[in-house]
Amino acid sequence: MRIPILGLAAALAVTWPAWAVAEPPPPVPAASIHDATLANLIAQALATNPRLKAAQARVAAAQGDVMQAGVLPNPQVSLQTENLAGSGPYSGTRAMETTLGLNQLVELGGKRGSRQAVATAAESRARLDADIVRLDLVRDVRVAHAALLAATVRRTIVEEQRGLAAETARAVAARVRSGHDSAIQEDRAATDLRQAEIEAARAARDETAARRSLELLVGGPVPPLDPAVLRDLGPTLPAAAGGNTPDVARWRAEVGRTRATIAVERARAVPDVTVGAGVRRFNDGRDTALVLGVTIPIPAFDTNRGGIHRAYQESTEAEMELDRATRDQDTALAIARDRVAVARAEAETLAGQVVPGAEQAAAATRDGYRQGKFPYLDVLDAQRTLLAARLTLVAAYQDYHQSRADLDRLTGAEEAQP
Repeated sequence: MRIPILGLAAALAVTWPAWAVAEPPPPVPAASIHDATLANLIAQALATNPRLKAAQARVAAAQGDVMQAGVLPNPQVSLQTENLAGSGPYSGTRAMETTLGLNQLVELGGKRGSRQAVATAAESRARLDADIVRLDLVRDVRVAHAALLAATVRRTIVEEQRGLAAETARAVAARVRSGHDSAIQEDRAATDLRQAEIEAARAARDETAARRSLELLVGGPVPPLDPAVLRDLGPTLPAAAGGNTPDVARWRAEVGRTRATIAVERARAVPDVTVGAGVRRFNDGRDTALVLGVTIPIPAFDTNRGGIHRAYQESTEAEMELDRATRDQDTALAIARDRVAVARAEAETLAGQVVPGAEQAAAATRDGYRQGKFPYLDVLDAQRTLLAARLTLVAAYQDYHQSRADLDRLTGAEEAQP
């Protein structure tokens, strides 16, 4: 008669993961926010991600535009023959005149310098776009890393809960057979066991999915992770964060590019001059003479008014986008900082007060059960409360790491670097 009671008490005293009941860790240096495994995963993702490689290729293409923008127009060689195969004295080739010339287009209005300014600004924007892609990738890896850590811990917890439910079901069945509990209690214990098995299977699937998501980001297999990293909250946030974030800097560069484009379009309204020089040979006397020429377009119809208007409107659009990005930055940073602070406070409260309190309540209920003060359902309720508290703590840790990754992405902070 005592054996079932002792068996149930032993089942209810299963040791839970040490990381979940430990006191909150002391503050740690910023460098420990990412362990070596995470740093390696980030480096692997940066080396293999096709989206980042595409962004880097766009930077290289922009560098080609910078090279090309400063190139002078090519000179032109012309060959012209006159007074050939005519009538009278111009029949045959006796009166033929042949001119060999060299022409050069001379750009006026600062066209070359304006093109170089546009190309340089476009290259700067492409570099910032690549930086944004890199920061997005680092953020995504950190979020997926935290998700995998949380999924691993959740699987461990629910698997232990399944073992506890199995031990409880066996102990209750023995008590039913001995006549100390009704069959209804056995049905309840069996139902708890089936539910625990379902939760364990779901947790295993979630862990597999989280691992595959991280492997997709890093482009390769993910080594075993240390679940203790999940409760490493790192240092508290500085008093202020913000400034010229990557997204705002990108639009500043775009404003610079559009303003340089205005200068290009205005320069196109200035006609270019073509100068030429050559040598003319007269066939009848075998004489030669120097030929000089200048060609100047008359801006009677095309003054590039449409191009200038378009450039001004595009510059206005870029300035409005910069203003929008600046406002969005202020809002997003405030929200992200609040989320990080709330998630950190929640995790610290759960780890320092809620989970220990649930542990004490569960232990007291187990002791009362051994002394015959509580029915076993009270013990199971206490264990469920403890399980829920631990799972909530895991969610809080995950939310903190993901919120911190989002904040570092917005600010381009050094913590986001591998």
